[in-house]
Amino acid sequence: MINQKLVCFFLLLVSLGYTQEITIANSEKKIPITKVLESFQTNHQFNFSFDADTIKDITIDVDQNLLSIEELQSIIEVQTKYRLQKINDTSYIVIENDTLIEVCGIVIDDVTSFELVQADVIKNKTTVKLTDNSGAFSIQLRPGDTITLSHLGYYSKSIAANTFSSTCDTIRLQPKIESLNQVVIKEYLTRGIQKNKDASVKISTKELRILPGLVEPDVLQSLQLLPGISSPTEDPAGLYIRGGTPDQNLVLWDGIKMYHTGHFFDQISTFNPYIVESVNVYRGGTSVRYGDRLSGVIEIESANDLTDRFQTGGGLNLTHGDLFVKVPLSEKVGIMLAGRRSSTDIYQNISYNNLVRKVFQNTRANIPENNKNGTDEMEKDDFSFSDSNFKFVWKPNENHIFKASTLFVENRLDIIRDVESETRGDLRLKDVLKLRNFGSSINWTANHKGGVQQYANFYVSLYDKRYTLNVDDRNPSTFLEFDRNIVVKDIGGEYSINIPFENNQQLGVGYQFTYNENDNEAITDERFDGTENPFMDEIKNQNNSHTLYLEYLFKTPKSYLSIGLRNSLLSNTNRFLAEPRIFSSFEVFKNFRITASAELKNQQLNRYLSFNSTAADIGFLPVADDFWVNSGSYRTLESIDISLPVFRSSQFTFGSLYSINGWNFDVEAYYKRLGNISSFNNLILDIALSDSNQFVITGEENRIGVDLLIKKRIRNYRFWLGYSLSNTEVKFPDVQETFFPGNFDQRHVFNISQTLKVKDFEFSLGWNYATGRPFTNIVRDPENFAFGVRIDKKGINRNRFKDYHRLDASVLYRFNPNKDSRWKGMVGFSLRNIYDRKNTISQGFLGRADTQDLTEYIESFQRESLRFTPDFVVRFSF
Repeated sequence: MINQKLVCFFLLLVSLGYTQEITIANSEKKIPITKVLESFQTNHQFNFSFDADTIKDITIDVDQNLLSIEELQSIIEVQTKYRLQKINDTSYIVIENDTLIEVCGIVIDDVTSFELVQADVIKNKTTVKLTDNSGAFSIQLRPGDTITLSHLGYYSKSIAANTFSSTCDTIRLQPKIESLNQVVIKEYLTRGIQKNKDASVKISTKELRILPGLVEPDVLQSLQLLPGISSPTEDPAGLYIRGGTPDQNLVLWDGIKMYHTGHFFDQISTFNPYIVESVNVYRGGTSVRYGDRLSGVIEIESANDLTDRFQTGGGLNLTHGDLFVKVPLSEKVGIMLAGRRSSTDIYQNISYNNLVRKVFQNTRANIPENNKNGTDEMEKDDFSFSDSNFKFVWKPNENHIFKASTLFVENRLDIIRDVESETRGDLRLKDVLKLRNFGSSINWTANHKGGVQQYANFYVSLYDKRYTLNVDDRNPSTFLEFDRNIVVKDIGGEYSINIPFENNQQLGVGYQFTYNENDNEAITDERFDGTENPFMDEIKNQNNSHTLYLEYLFKTPKSYLSIGLRNSLLSNTNRFLAEPRIFSSFEVFKNFRITASAELKNQQLNRYLSFNSTAADIGFLPVADDFWVNSGSYRTLESIDISLPVFRSSQFTFGSLYSINGWNFDVEAYYKRLGNISSFNNLILDIALSDSNQFVITGEENRIGVDLLIKKRIRNYRFWLGYSLSNTEVKFPDVQETFFPGNFDQRHVFNISQTLKVKDFEFSLGWNYATGRPFTNIVRDPENFAFGVRIDKKGINRNRFKDYHRLDASVLYRFNPNKDSRWKGMVGFSLRNIYDRKNTISQGFLGRADTQDLTEYIESFQRESLRFTPDFVVRFSF
């Protein structure tokens, strides 16, 4: 009897134990929470209170067949942001889980394992935390929350709060690698500079670390640390890429062709580095997409992160200030406004004075060394510059993006000087220069199924330079004014489609249209003893070009091959130009790669010099000497016939790249041959041809060289060495049959740089060396009525300046007062030419008058580099 009672009691307990369990019969693990609640309510008469609309899309992961109410409570609490709150034995309410848990993580680069500082910790599309200097973060979350880790240049990663362990987890972010331009070296020199498989070098100014002599990441000056890119004239915006002059470089800003790239007469880049997304530079192996220039390509893209969050920032240094703001209007639309303005017309300091002395040395605009304040009561100086940007981004969906961009650049010069002329007596001279470059572009990119990509771009670029020299000799009946007006209009469009086929192959087809118009006008308005004597001369030309290009790409993890053909028809010369190009890159074995390229290029719009600054006594300032002209035949209003050819260039490169244990070794040899180069750009050749009836002659130029880079990183310390060995020779048969050194020939260019990061401080030190440039001695020759001089017996460019070298340093301190916010700041200090060396960088020319025999002649002088110059910056952003 007792046993029967025990058995009955045991069966009763078992039955009671299963009265609050349900059987889960579902083929999928993810089950709607409403379905589970309905099962409990139907089988066991539980009552649940909840908002059906709130939880209708919530599912839970159930990996067992039988489920009790207690287990259901635990699953809901862990897997969602809700919990079951018990009212009584049969009644429950679904409420939001307000329990907080502490999670911790360290964010690192998945490739290098280095910590990622200032990575975003995002919750509900809002940044709620930033990683510290160790890449670490800690935050309180609800169990159902999900956070996203994001950092510029890396793929974002989303992590659920309930997946964090009890210790501080290591979270690895994968670097972003573009599908076609796969990265060969992610940190080519320093952080923010990478080398791609197509031989281009990409710079991200947002990631760019400190560089020697710079307090800010100047877009163009930063490129001069790459072997093969230098500035023999020490102008940050005057880049010479493997011997090519600055006007032979194609510079694009958001698809807009730029004709002016330097503020303060090329001493500062016109491109605001704080709104730049990336800079791609090609020294060789250029794609057939890029044309119209003989040398390198510099492609600049402004910021695209305009729909992410509201951002603003600004700063001030010793030459200018800037401010930008990025405003997301919605999740798909954003705008950006940015501007920079010089402070040089408001406050003059040592940086301003040194820059003026470098640009205007030996001219009336120079500031005397003993004039520390810049000017005196008898003189007026007004130098100013500004640039402004607007950008609109619309992303209607994941596959389409529309962008509209504008850029306006302006430089002004207004000076008054009292001078004593050798032939006219006391004069008051007023020089006024207004230089503007406006550009606008609209482009569209579409990505389709199968990897097909379409791209369309339309741009307008307007370059306007107006210079006036007013001569006042205090005589009311006498007046003299010279005007030089230079206008370049460039309107163009492009459409291209890239079609992948089979494995690792792609075909690109594109069409480009360009309309060029240049107008170079010179006006002299003279009144002598009441008699008017106006005179005007003008060179004006228009050109339409139609270009069709095709490019085949083959790429694998170890190889990259590009074969293309660019075909252009020019209306002004009625010529058809074909430009075949090929580039290849192959990984011979792990970490060792070889590259080779061959390409043909043409340039029909060129910048020349007028040398009006060499006119005796009252010549122009040198900044007004240059002008742009299309190739073709002209007859000026002075009845001078001018025939300017299309410049042509054939280029070849061969190189190798090797990486091991943090060391990078990159070496590349190149050979360039230029044809149809013109004497129209060289005063020395004009002097040599002064007895000839030829106004313009053509010649050829050979450039050969080797570029070497050695780089090493040891955690936060970086060291790199760049060296270029080159030789540039020129020949004009009508002047002499043998080759002579080119004006910018520097056999050896060497720089060694190092940077160090210590907590929030960054230090940088760099030393630059180059052999002296060639120059030509000229001597007085009264029989030469045109110039009053002749070339000495040694010949053209048979002398050289002393070797060039300087030492630069920079220090930056980055601070973030509130570690949980995006508010941050930076202060920095830099020194250029620390030991104040007097380097000679070029040969200049002045016009002189001999009062005894009433003749005019040319006199040469040596231009010196920038002397010891400090700079300081303070910035903020949030």
